[in-house]
Amino acid sequence: MIPAPRPTPAPLALEEEHVLGMAEMGFSGLSEQWLMRRAGDMHWRLIARALGQRDAAFTCAEGKPLYATFLASSLRLTAPRLPHLCDRLWLSARLWSIGRNRLASEITLGVPGGMVGRLRLVSTFAGRSDPASNRTMVRRMPPAIAVLPEAPFALQNLARHAAMVSRQMDGLAAHNRCATVRPCVATDFNAAGLLYFPSFAALTDRCDDPVAQTQGRLLAGRHVVYTGNIEPGEQVSVSYRDRRMGHLARVVREDGQSIAVLSTRFAG
Repeated sequence: MIPAPRPTPAPLALEEEHVLGMAEMGFSGLSEQWLMRRAGDMHWRLIARALGQRDAAFTCAEGKPLYATFLASSLRLTAPRLPHLCDRLWLSARLWSIGRNRLASEITLGVPGGMVGRLRLVSTFAGRSDPASNRTMVRRMPPAIAVLPEAPFALQNLARHAAMVSRQMDGLAAHNRCATVRPCVATDFNAAGLLYFPSFAALTDRCDDPVAQTQGRLLAGRHVVYTGNIEPGEQVSVSYRDRRMGHLARVVREDGQSIAVLSTRFAG
């Protein structure tokens, strides 16, 4: 007798509806910082649901704190001029697995006029080997493993690209301008004491050409690979390689370790 095939689990889903007010909108269109924070929260809540938890608070088998740490994010806004103040915005998230130790989500953004973008996130679990240092983050796993379908090609490709970039950080050293900045503990770090993943993009914006900042540029896309973290109070340097419609930026902490590379594109 041929055994019946095991059904493939469906990706977990979560949807939200928001009315775009001052909290959700920025100087030029949808606020990237608000969007990344909402999407990150949806990603973590989906992981908690996949692990059979009510809350998105994770521990390893030894009971030590565990964090769903982002490895990569890819934001593409197909209609950056479309979301307006007081519009309704729908966020629709789906969660998949990539192998045994990574999880990936895709969040689509829709307004009454249609879809305006999508955001892809890839994460793993990590914890501190030294509870007092953000430089000691190592990969760890929770006691249970989420049973989810394997991620589609686009998310698999994002994970592969992130792994490749993290191995080739030294090849991104060329730049045509550089700035230094000290992240603000009150606004750039999260409740886990880590530099919050949306803050990497905020730092590159903060250090960018101040003249360009006043022109109200519209963000069309931002792709980030995260490779490390910093201590509260630590300074970072941001180097830029300018491109026709944006730039490539690398964030480096005080010991010379690259902690992120960002590719940013602005609307024409």
